Amino acid sequence: MPEIVVNLEPALHTSLTHWAQEQHRALPELVQELLAAAERVREIYDPSMSPSTRTIRRSRDGGCGFCDEIEPLFAQGKTTAPTD
Repeated sequence: MPEIVVNLEPALHTSLTHWAQEQHRALPELVQELLAAAERVREIYDPSMSPSTRTIRRSRDGGCGFCDEIEPLFAQGKTTAPTD
């Protein structure tokens, strides 16, 4: 698999590193999963849809699918986070 180098702002790098630690995963693995989820959403994006249709689609039947793809990537960290 080809490698890619991405320059991140320090605050974003810190945030992603913390997220990866919550998940007990390596940062590159988390970033790859984020990009793969975004790509799946891009594949189903339809620019010919009106804004109102897009809003309805997002609200119906799980919307565009991005939440279904992205939420599992932070579920563990969120479930173990303090709730107070």
